[in-house]
Amino acid sequence: MTRVVLHDRDHPYVVKLEERPGFKNLTSDEKLLKFEIHLCACGLSKDKPFCDGSHARVKNEEKGKVYTYDEQNQQHVMDPKYV
Repeated sequence: MTRVVLHDRDHPYVVKLEERPGFKNLTSDEKLLKFEIHLCACGLSKDKPFCDGSHARVKNEEKGKVYTYDEQNQQHVMDPKYV
């Protein structure tokens, strides 16, 4: 079965461990406390759930249009009747 899942963010979600409730109680390691996890929000990462920088390809998308990306990462504008 094929699904169309719409993503409208052009940057990842950033999880800062030191800001997570209770995390400071688990460690005093400053390097670990400053660690950030970047999670894919554009839907294009080949390393989901982690961001691999693929969102750079969506920066030129126009508002109001729906885009698809094929296996070769080529961008296509989707026909509005299918949205």
